Amino acid sequence: MKPTWESEGVQLYLGDCLQVMPELAAGSVDAVVTDPPYGIGFQYAEHQDDPQRYEFLVSAFVDEAERLVKDGFVFVWQAMPHCGDWHRWFPQGFRVFAALKNFVQFRPTPVQFSWDPVIFWAVGKPDIPPVAGLRDYHMGNTAKYVAEKSIGHPCPRPLNTVSYIVGAFTRPGCIVLDPFMGSGTTGVACVQTGRKFIGIEISEQYFQVAVKRISEAQLQVRMPLDPKSESDGSLSIGEEGCQSSLPNL
Repeated sequence: MKPTWESEGVQLYLGDCLQVMPELAAGSVDAVVTDPPYGIGFQYAEHQDDPQRYEFLVSAFVDEAERLVKDGFVFVWQAMPHCGDWHRWFPQGFRVFAALKNFVQFRPTPVQFSWDPVIFWAVGKPDIPPVAGLRDYHMGNTAKYVAEKSIGHPCPRPLNTVSYIVGAFTRPGCIVLDPFMGSGTTGVACVQTGRKFIGIEISEQYFQVAVKRISEAQLQVRMPLDPKSESDGSLSIGEEGCQSSLPNL
């Protein structure tokens, strides 16, 4: 299967990740960083967010992620309503990374949700050196996304949080896979931090948004730093990088 779009260390596939992931070779990526659908009936452009099918979707994705990652980490955004099911869906010993929000929309509920849980675990033995100040939480810049409809996606993740995870848990040059690419935030983070990226997205509308954002990020890294750039100098593990190469398809 050939990528739908490819450019400078980035391969993007337009399609269902449960059909595309089995086409990738075992152990061909160094990490997975992804934000699947919520599984709560959320309204997306094309994907049917069926709560009844969500357990199958997550279980099938986890099996493929474990097959594809070689000695690295898997990070999966989740919704708190599913917290009672995580022990069934994810590998034993998983941990929770707290994606904090610097701005929270107040809703008519007793408790305001001010952070998102990100389930993560290691596959094999990741070769990641200790980093001073490495934390299992990060404060995302959610304020800029609350009213930002121009991005073309209903729920983009804060770039600075994704960049923190990518920069802290992979080496420069490593291959990061996002099977639920959405607007391409993980791809932008990879471009800006010097990682290679494979993205999969089922919606053509969101796929085109991702292509635009990643292309713009690639252009920015070729030019002098722009103070308006989305990058915020997130934590990185250092100079020594991966030797991984994107698949020859």
